[in-house]
Amino acid sequence: MKIFPTKNYEFELTKDSLSAMSELKNNTLISDSLTSEWTKKAFIGQVNEKGFKIISSKPGRGAFCVLEGKIKSQNGSLEIRIHKAFRIMLSIIYLFPLIGFSIALFTEETKAILSLIIPTLMFIIVFRFIFTELAFRLISKNGLNKLTEIIGITKLNKNEAQQRV
Repeated sequence: MKIFPTKNYEFELTKDSLSAMSELKNNTLISDSLTSEWTKKAFIGQVNEKGFKIISSKPGRGAFCVLEGKIKSQNGSLEIRIHKAFRIMLSIIYLFPLIGFSIALFTEETKAILSLIIPTLMFIIVFRFIFTELAFRLISKNGLNKLTEIIGITKLNKNEAQQRV
């Protein structure tokens, strides 16, 4: 089981890679850092002839997912993952109940501690499998739809084999 979800895709383009990448470059605010900014462009990030590493330009939630892809002729691969800054922040949030449980372990008696095991585990499970997964699915789907429109993806296949590794 992975703590942070990722998605891997293989895709085909309607046009050649050079025109797709130039179209993506026109719709991307070129920046070395993947941070949100106010812009009228669809994406923020780096785009070159061989690939791209971009985030959505939607303020607030656009930086949650990073889309990283490589294109060769009319085929390409795409990986969608949670941005490193959000992974650090989520890791800290996942640790809060464990820290609270540890503090209670050293300050309370044993019977009170045993009653905290289930709520601690439930918080971690609910936060990971409901909030984090739901946010990742919604934001990655929006970014993928924008990318599909801009570079002209015709065939999109989810790469299950790489996802389980």
